[in-house]
Amino acid sequence: MVTKVHSQFFSRLALICLLSVCLAACQSSRKTVPRAAPAEVDPISSSASGLDDPFPDYVIGPQDELSVIVFREPDLSLPSVLIDSSGRFEMALIGTIKASGKTPDTLSREITNRFGDRYLVNPSVAVNIAKVNSKRVTVEGALNKPGIFELASNIDLISVIAMAGGPRDAAKLSEIAVFRKINGQSTVAVFDYARIRSGEAANPEIKAGDIVVVGFSGLKTAFQEFLRTAPLLGVFTRF
Repeated sequence: MVTKVHSQFFSRLALICLLSVCLAACQSSRKTVPRAAPAEVDPISSSASGLDDPFPDYVIGPQDELSVIVFREPDLSLPSVLIDSSGRFEMALIGTIKASGKTPDTLSREITNRFGDRYLVNPSVAVNIAKVNSKRVTVEGALNKPGIFELASNIDLISVIAMAGGPRDAAKLSEIAVFRKINGQSTVAVFDYARIRSGEAANPEIKAGDIVVVGFSGLKTAFQEFLRTAPLLGVFTRF
């Protein structure tokens, strides 16, 4: 004979079994979603400085010193290489490379293509100016005849601006930036042309390899803000 107590026990046992089956069915219907692997960071393309080269169009010349880094290929990289008097240098596997007359970006793409054509899969190459030795100065901005000029010797800022045809009427003469490599570091100084002409400020020496920019409008916005707020007038500051 089944008592009332036994009946309640079997009812509870049946309910527990039913709940267990439902729970197992729910768990089996869930999909496991794999976690995404952290993205790799390319050390060549990453920038920690926050300010890239504001004027990367320097044209390489004879006797300039370059660094040519082939990512993940230290045996092919050249931490320091001197451009010879004919404007060329040598690299393993790809031979003679003409560097003179090209910008670092242009040269980087050429070397990347030459390695990729025959020797490396998806190569990545970075070319940087380590030291400027060629006797030239680049003058850009609000000038009548901007360009690249050969120098017989170092000259002053007023002479360089005159060599480039003088400033245009719309030129902001209080916004003249001189970019210079000092001990391999990129530096910049800001000068006020009107104060120099009036004798209130010294007329700075311009050296071979300098880049003179009259007016900040052609520079990236970040550099415009940096130049207007950070450096003291006439003082070369790292960026």
